[in-house]
Amino acid sequence: MVFGCASLSAAADGEWHYTIDQARERQQANFCSSSASVEKIAGIFEGAGPRAGYSALSGSADCAIAVHTFTPRRVLRTVTISEDKPGEYVVRFVEVENAHGQIMYLVTTRDVVAQ
Repeated sequence: MVFGCASLSAAADGEWHYTIDQARERQQANFCSSSASVEKIAGIFEGAGPRAGYSALSGSADCAIAVHTFTPRRVLRTVTISEDKPGEYVVRFVEVENAHGQIMYLVTTRDVVAQ
């Protein structure tokens, strides 16, 4: 089961963001193996809101909470939840490369910044 708040816990090094092209060691987060699944889930977040989005994320056979060492490569999409309201936050869909050189997709509420 995938929980939406999994990416909210602080990293062991205390950083609350990911940096493009900077490797992260053994991070637990929501990962997907298919770009098509990520696009579909992002569309659900955007069109139907966070409850439906997190439900789609947890129900996807291509996505799971897992621990990986990875390097963020680029942000594919961002979806703002509750825009201009208290509690506003952003869900980011990020292409990452794992330690084996495979492309995966991270779904996170953490900020993703350039170096």
